[in-house]
Amino acid sequence: RSFSNAPLPPSAIGRVTEGPPAAMVRLEVPGHVLQHFWDLANIDAETRRESAVNLVNELKQAQDEHVPGGADDGTLMGGGGGGDANGVVDGPALEGCSPVLVYALKRLARGLGSGRSGARQGFALALTAAFTEIPLVSLPDGLKLLKSSLEPITQSTKGAEARDILMGQLFGIAALVRAMAARFKGGDLTLESVLSFGAAVAEETAKLAASKAYLAESAAAVVLELKAALGPGMGKMFDRSPALTSWITTPASKAGPEVVQLCMELWPYIPKSIKDQCECVPQGGVKAKDWTAVFQRDRVETVRDALMESSYVHPRVHSVWDGLITHAVEVPGAVETLWDVACENGLFVSGSHQRRYLGFRLFNTLLPLCEPEAVPSLFSDGFIRCLLNNLNKEENYLHAAAEECLDSVVAYARAKDTPQQKRLSVIAALQRLGPSRFDKVSKRNAVRELIGGLSVDDASGYMRELMGIFVAPPADVAKRTEGAPGGELVGNKRRLWALEQAVGLWPKLPAASQATLVKFLVTHAFYRADGAAANAAAAPKKGKKKSSGGLVEEAGVAPLAEPLDGLREACAVRISSLLEKNLKAQRAAAAGKEDKPAEKKPAKKGKKGKKADEDEDTDGDAAAAKEPPADLLSVAADLCRAMDAAGSGGTLVDDMPRECADVRGALFAALDKVKDLSLAGEKAEDAGAAAAAAVAPLLRVLAVLQLGDWREFTPAIEDLPRCVDDLVNPPEVKKPAKKGKKSKKDEEEDSEEEETPKPMDVLVDILLSLLAQPSALLRDVVEHTFKAVAPAVSEASVVDMLRVVMARDADNRNAGGEGSDDENGGPLGEHDEDEEDGEEDEEDGDSDSDADEAPGANGAAANAVDLDFGGADSESGGESEDE
Repeated sequence: RSFSNAPLPPSAIGRVTEGPPAAMVRLEVPGHVLQHFWDLANIDAETRRESAVNLVNELKQAQDEHVPGGADDGTLMGGGGGGDANGVVDGPALEGCSPVLVYALKRLARGLGSGRSGARQGFALALTAAFTEIPLVSLPDGLKLLKSSLEPITQSTKGAEARDILMGQLFGIAALVRAMAARFKGGDLTLESVLSFGAAVAEETAKLAASKAYLAESAAAVVLELKAALGPGMGKMFDRSPALTSWITTPASKAGPEVVQLCMELWPYIPKSIKDQCECVPQGGVKAKDWTAVFQRDRVETVRDALMESSYVHPRVHSVWDGLITHAVEVPGAVETLWDVACENGLFVSGSHQRRYLGFRLFNTLLPLCEPEAVPSLFSDGFIRCLLNNLNKEENYLHAAAEECLDSVVAYARAKDTPQQKRLSVIAALQRLGPSRFDKVSKRNAVRELIGGLSVDDASGYMRELMGIFVAPPADVAKRTEGAPGGELVGNKRRLWALEQAVGLWPKLPAASQATLVKFLVTHAFYRADGAAANAAAAPKKGKKKSSGGLVEEAGVAPLAEPLDGLREACAVRISSLLEKNLKAQRAAAAGKEDKPAEKKPAKKGKKGKKADEDEDTDGDAAAAKEPPADLLSVAADLCRAMDAAGSGGTLVDDMPRECADVRGALFAALDKVKDLSLAGEKAEDAGAAAAAAVAPLLRVLAVLQLGDWREFTPAIEDLPRCVDDLVNPPEVKKPAKKGKKSKKDEEEDSEEEETPKPMDVLVDILLSLLAQPSALLRDVVEHTFKAVAPAVSEASVVDMLRVVMARDADNRNAGGEGSDDENGGPLGEHDEDEEDGEEDEEDGDSDSDADEAPGANGAAANAVDLDFGGADSESGGESEDE
């Protein structure tokens, strides 16, 4: 059996006979020529190419040596097994061909039906070369050769055999089309002969595509090669080929991806009468390099089902996507529309693993080709959710595909030839879930690695460029998107993208650039340029430099241009998150300094683990930076005071009444009093003065947060300035009077003095009331303020706190329900320690925890930029329940 299947050596090859005995003809074929047929089936492409070239050269030499009109001229070397079901062969005449050429052509045609290794590719290549280099054989004879050489498909033909025969027919037609293109280009064929042969080829190809779905993609490729050969003459093909016309006019509800592909590529050549019947592309025609109409959202939705069917070629990517992506990257906004409609709301919402895998492959293709502005759209909710879900568990079906996708993202972002803006766009998009949440869920350090590869100068320079994009009007930043799909939204979306990018650069920015970003966010979150300053900045006189717009222009680059559409609310959410992150970084740096002298001493049990957890929960980049983190809370508070002053050039977006402004003035006055005490530090021996100094961060936070919602914060803080005054300068305590009888009036005065609350008790009450505010930043500062003043808390304040905790409805207020034992069911203090110091520190001040800070529009703006998929890791949900 092994001997019968082995190739014969050249020395053993003698006279070769083929066909039935009645048609047997003696033919001398050199052994080295026969060896070429074996090499054509080699799996190596270069070996097949060399064999095809050598074989055609041998055939040309044999044909040149052939004497026309001889005894064997045009003789058919037996039947090839083709024909109809009865075995009737309608083969080509092949007149004037040498016997060796006839034998070779028929063997090449038969080899197209072989599924062995690379036989089909190699034999098709050699057939193309033979019909190109030996024009003696006509192309119509080539079609007859294919039909007569390949076995007919009957009822007894098995599925695998039928597949090989059909694929052989299609490969043979493709070989003839390529040979036709070469002959037509060389001037050996007339246009009429090409059109006639092309119509026959189109008919055969369309019929093959309709017979089996797996042939459709290859059949479409043959039609496109026919278009490349004919050029404008392709328009005359539809009248001559009814099958092709029927194929491209298939209704969109029944169309496959090949119909979309052909309609797009053949659109300039399709006659108007046929265009009106096509549903897969817009009516009216597509001009050269004008594909805007094709990528309108409604048009992409029409062909979405057809595009989703392209997953049948899994694990490959169907060729229809190559054409779509090529044209999409040339149309502003088209990549975003194509991804959102076809992938985000198509492939990723499907329950098919093959379609989700296709989504990953398309993402890897689009990411290097798209503009930086399109990167956030590619990192959509559905894509991120599918990616993280499959990265989470190794047993998931698409785990390997998700790992490959993430690895390609990281490799592209770290590549030297990747544009800086694209690299930063990818980093910012991966940080939507929070600075470290993506790494935590995916169990990879992708974000940390990418941030570590950025340079400080690049990050700072890019941050300033993004600031300019954010403040500029949409008409200036979206000129390239005029007339594009969704063009009316692109400008504002790009401004939010710029804000997201700038905040995403935070871990890589130096302290000075971080302060600049904080001032920028505070300015545009709460202030606007007054009329005079805005007019001077917007309309400078001719020949003069642009006038200064005051602090608004100095800290905010320029006044924020209309339309706003939630931009200020987005800034407010970001500034709160960044200040919280900065405070944690400062505490970690201070704790590190305190630990250095005691490194050699073993820490006590219990404290070491808690300290290690605090260090791990702090942002690694800030803790590892050479320069200590700056006090950005003081920067923000000082900017607010400067903006509130007259002549600053800015006014509050939400003007507060005089009474609230007075409370705000008292707050800054109290801050001035405690500033000297905080500088004195440990020298303040008085407990009240030390407590007042510890309140300074709280005063600064309230000075910033009051601007966002003065109606809510002002009543809660109006007693705080007076409390600080009493802590710094305690009221005089009257000496007890001598023993004796007191009048009734004296007894009432003494009673009033005893009922006057002490400053520390008032401070504790204020801290407890502030814990109810929906701000993670404020709760964090209140916690640490209470820890600082705890030694001076009186017994009466402790009793008040216990009264609140032990109230009848305490379980409902603190645990969310009676008898609840879940993670949200602990007492207020215990839950805050475990949940906020644990999760929030671990997430490095994730901005998701502030998603419900701003009322109304603030929440909408946060949801538009920050992604929160809920679950056990969602900070917002846990905090809202606690509150």
